[in-house]
Order: sequence, then C-alpha cells, then structure tokens
Amino acid sequence: MDFGVLGPLEVTAGGRPAKLAGPRTRAVLAVLLVHANQVVSSDRLIEELWPGHPPQKAADSLQVRLSELRKALRSAGEADRLATRPPGYMLQVAPRELDALRFERLAAEGNAALASGDAAAAAQRLDQALALWRGPALADIDSVPSVRAEAGRLEEERLAALESRGEALLACGRHRDLIANLEALTTAHPLRERFWSQRMLALYRAGRQADALRAYRELRDILVAELAIEPGPELRELHARILRQDPVLDGPAGGSPGSGLDGRAGTPAGGDSGTVPPIRYAQTSDGIHIAYLVTGEGERDIVFVPGLLSHLELLWEDPQTAGFFRQLATLGRLIMFDKRDTGLSDRAPGDMSLEERMEDLRAVMRAAGSSRAVLFGYSEGAPMSLLFAATHPGQVTALILGSASARWFPALGYPCGQGTQEMFDALEGIAAHRWGQGATIEWYMQSRAGSARMREAFARFERMAISPNSFLRMSRMIRDIDVRAVLPAIHVPTLVIQRLDDRITPPCHGRYLASHIAGARYFEQPGDHSLRFAASGNSEALYAEIGGFIAQTSHRRDPDRVLATILHATITDDRTTMADQQGQRAAPDALAGPGWAAEDLVRSHRGRLVASTADAILATFDAPGQAIRCAAAVRDDATAAGIQVRAGIHTGEVALVGEDIAGPSVQIADRVAALARPAEILVSRTVKDLVTGSGIVFAERGSYPLNDPADEWPLFAVTGIGSGGVRRCTS
Repeated sequence: MDFGVLGPLEVTAGGRPAKLAGPRTRAVLAVLLVHANQVVSSDRLIEELWPGHPPQKAADSLQVRLSELRKALRSAGEADRLATRPPGYMLQVAPRELDALRFERLAAEGNAALASGDAAAAAQRLDQALALWRGPALADIDSVPSVRAEAGRLEEERLAALESRGEALLACGRHRDLIANLEALTTAHPLRERFWSQRMLALYRAGRQADALRAYRELRDILVAELAIEPGPELRELHARILRQDPVLDGPAGGSPGSGLDGRAGTPAGGDSGTVPPIRYAQTSDGIHIAYLVTGEGERDIVFVPGLLSHLELLWEDPQTAGFFRQLATLGRLIMFDKRDTGLSDRAPGDMSLEERMEDLRAVMRAAGSSRAVLFGYSEGAPMSLLFAATHPGQVTALILGSASARWFPALGYPCGQGTQEMFDALEGIAAHRWGQGATIEWYMQSRAGSARMREAFARFERMAISPNSFLRMSRMIRDIDVRAVLPAIHVPTLVIQRLDDRITPPCHGRYLASHIAGARYFEQPGDHSLRFAASGNSEALYAEIGGFIAQTSHRRDPDRVLATILHATITDDRTTMADQQGQRAAPDALAGPGWAAEDLVRSHRGRLVASTADAILATFDAPGQAIRCAAAVRDDATAAGIQVRAGIHTGEVALVGEDIAGPSVQIADRVAALARPAEILVSRTVKDLVTGSGIVFAERGSYPLNDPADEWPLFAVTGIGSGGVRRCTS
C-alpha cells in the first residue's frame, strides 16, 4: 500500500486507488499520516477535527470515521494497518510507503552528495525527490491545524531541495537549463534570496551580465518596498563581483558546490591533503594567543571545537583527517582552532575553567568575522560547546556533538561512566610514563591499534598536540566537568553523533545527551572514538548525516531564553553592627546599600545589572566565575564601608522580559541568598560544577529545598578564589 501526501491525499493498493469515504474520514487519515507510526490520542483527534463540538457527539463521530477508515483498509487487504494503542490510534507505515519519507530520504542523499562534491549525483537524487510532488502537500485538507503545519513544513523542505538542486546544476555547468526555472521561482518566492543569487549567477555564466544586474535591482526594489531592508551581504558581494567580472564566477572551476560569496576570509576547501590552510592567531581578552584557520566558503559558518589533542598543522598532513575536514568545508566556511595548552596555541598560566576556555571560542569567532555558527563540539570540546550554545544562543545556528558526554563519571541520576575510572587511570598512566609512543591509540582508535604505521602517527600527534603535564592537568579538570544542568537550556537544533565501539565515551553518554536535549537528533554507528579517521567508522554515512542535518537548519529568531548566572546580593539586617564595633559610623554612601557602586562592579566583571535597591542588587552574568568574583568585590567593598552583605548565586535558564529577567531560576537565586550567612557567598551545585578548574574553593553547606519541597539542592559556600584573590575582569 502506498500513501501520498505530496499533493492531494492519495492511497493506492496494488496500483489501484483505495476507496475512502467523505472528507472527515480523509482528514482522520491525514492526521494519522502526519504522525505515522506514532500514537495519536483520541483527544487530539477530536480537538483537531471537531473543535467546539459536544464531547460525546465528537467522540461518536470519531468512531464512525475510524470505522470507515478500517473498512477501506480491510477492503485493500490491510486490516491490521490501523492499530488501537491507548490512549488513541496508530497508523503503521513503512518508510518506502509514504511519499514524504521517500522525498526526505532522496533529498538528504542529494544534499550529502552535494556536500561531498558529487554534483551530478546530487542533481539526480534531487530531481528524483522533486518528481514525487503532485502539487501542494495535502492540498485537499486545509482545515486541520497539524495537517496545515505539516504541509507548511513539507513545502519548506521542497523549496530547500529546489535550492540545493540549483547549486548542483550550477556546479555541473548546467546554468542555461536553470534560468527559466529560476525566473519562475523568484517570481513565486520573491523574498528567498538564494533563488535570486542562483538566478544572477546563471545569467552571468550564460553571458547575460546586464540581465544579472537587472535581476539584482529587481530584488532590491522588492526588499526595500516590502521590508525596508537591503539585500543580504552574500548578494551584495555577488553583485559587486558581477560588476567587476570576477573570474571566480566563471564556472564550476571557480568554486565548489554551495560556495558562498559573503566576502569573509576563507580559502577553497579543495587542495592536496598536505596543503595546510593559512594559520592565523586570535588574542583573547586575557592575552592568550589562539591559533586558528579558516577554509572553504559558504553561507554557513562551522566552528570545530576540538578535544584534548589538537594540532592544526598535523591535522592536515594526514590524508584521512584532511579528507574529513575538507568534507566539512564543503558544507560551509569551516573554522578550526587549537585551544589554549594544545597545538600551536599559547599555554595557559594554570588550570582554566570551562567559562575561561569559552574565551578561546569567542576570540576565534571575532577574529574570523563569524557572528553566528554551527558549533561542532568533539569529545572534551562538547561540554564547552553546550555551555556556549546555552549562554549565547543568538550566536549558534546549530549544535553537533561528536563522541560527547555531559560528564564522565557515574552520579546520582546519571547511569553512564561505569568504566571511566579505568579509562582515566590508563590515559594518565600513559601521559606520566609513555607519552609520545602512540599508546593512546588503544583508547581513541583501538580497531587500528595493531597497525605500526597508525601507532607511529598517533605517537607523533601525542608529542605535538599537548605536553604530558598539560594533558595531566587538563585531565584533572575534565574529571569534574558536569554540564547536565545546561541541557534543558539548549534550544538550538542539535545532532548527537555516537560510535558504538567508543571506549572513551561509550553509547550511554550519547544516548543520555540525546534524550535530555529537546528535539535532539541522534545518529549511532559502529566505530571508534576518533571521528576524523576514515578507517574509524563509516565515514560516508557520517558525512551524509552531518550534511543532511546542516542542510535542514535555518537561522532562528533572537532567543527569549538564555542560560545565565544570577547574583542576588543583599545587606544583612544588622548593617551597622560592624561600624558600631569599630567605633565609627558607616559612610552615607555605604548605607545606601550595595547598589551605590554596583553598576561599575557588575560591568567590570562582564555582568549586567538588572535591578538595584537600597538593600539589594540583582545582576546576571554569562559565566558563574564572573558572578562569584563580582560578589566577592561587592562584599569586600561593603565590608570596608562597615556593611555586611550576603550573596546567593545560581546558574539556570531565564526568560528575557525586556530589560528584566523571570523564571524559576530567579526565585532559586533569591532563596540561595536568603540562606547565606552574613558576609557569605552561597552558590548552588550547578554553579560549583561549572567553575571546575577555576581555582575557586568551596565548603559544603548542606541541602535545602529551593524549587520543589521534595527536591533538595546541595549548597556550597565560597571559601577561596584562587591564589590571586578577587580578580576584576575588564571587557
């Protein structure tokens, strides 16, 4: 049996149309097809098809339509298709039987072929996908909310496939075949700039420069008249290149499929595996120099956040590794870097927390001119990527987590990591006694551990990527990483890549991430921890999954929820006690409360003052270490003025309401502050977990119900802030 939704609803059995009853029965079938192989509750069906009807009458009507649908299926020899599954019903459909699923598979294969540089295969697959369409999706059923939503989603997928087909045909040199089609598409969809870009390029390559420039003026007039905006930077750059007849536009040899023309620094993604793209340096706000490179071009930026071992030059000397990154560079502008302490970057002055290491990523994105990117967090780079995506969602288009974990050791509520202690002991033993001999291959890529050539390659990489002492120091920091509390605050599209034979992060870790990040896409395949070696797993399937995922992501609106660290500091009731004991009166400014100098203190620690009163301040920070140091500065300044201040700090998701913040995390910070003793900085467990490696020292202060009376949170008092005391940050 075949089901068609790419046009009017259609059901065929044995090549013959199945006889369906009236429009209501067809609507029930449409809802079940939209949720194929999922249970749709009776309440959901009633709400969608009979809104506002008396409950019993609507329930009776539903049973009649289901009976009619079962009769039609039974007459086609498919009586078991529709199954009753409390609290509703499920329609069982194989992927090959539903045209929408066949379309999505073919489109994904076409995008993967385009990403790998096979434009001809991409065009063929995309043509096959688009040929399945018979008209607007579910065109005859427009009054059911979920059906309308699915029709809209499918239409967006169709337009994306048409855009990819245009890229493929341009890459094949078939620009003349495209012109008429693109003129029709820009007329039907005048605000989709990618169609206009392809139309301009096809016209220019056909020797019609004047028509290409005229098309740009036509688009500009539309955008200014309807939206009061100018064309985007990619189109403006294409226009400028057409004006100067830039040779890069002359044909497929001038750029790879999907190459962007956005004017930012980048290099072609092709070339020999031994050719290293130019390496540059970005400087962080704390003076660390971070080595980075940019390769490829495109409308998307992809930032690869490496694990513990990284060396930009060596990565491009190995053909398999270079091939991995060249493939990524066909999907967009690829930005790579060595974190501090690794590869070609500066060494850190000491242990550094995740929030401090996020500065490496920020510095590289600034230097590369990237305001928004897909983050690809690999191995130990994943927790930092998660924290960045939750804290700065406006700068993250999507998130890819490869061989990743939220934490490595087992804990209450975290069943993974049973063999982690053995793994850490083994790697630390290698770093202490056998570094530079290739022994880490037994953990990173055990399937090739018997190859003398591969072991030697690993040996050299160990020696060049990180020193033994740096490995040991970073390993100690990694032991305490725990970003589980961050996962509910991830709202960008996320792909979790998991290898079944991964000895460092076994499948339990990846499955946990995927199940605790809303809407995450999970991809599991056989192979080792090391994704970058083709021999460590099925690279073709991996590229197809990554390419399909990135192709389906789109720019999102500005976020209205972010992960933030909230500081609530208040004066204790006995504010004049210290002054009286010292035989002096508190200064008038001091008596005005901690807000008297709060704005300067908060700003100097990269925070934002949300509110201040005579007795309290409320501020937010991107990172908990900044909040703790700011709280210490507020406390110390108040103490010098004869006032005692207590502070509570919590990290959690907040809703942005204009200049204000709201949500349970704000109330939790208030309760933590209320539990703090005079002159004490009290923090939640989430804060303590996120400042691992910062040098901040804590003492346990017991557990208290903060959000739910049945759920107690451990609290910790700050007892030390590193060897340097309170550090005042400057932006």
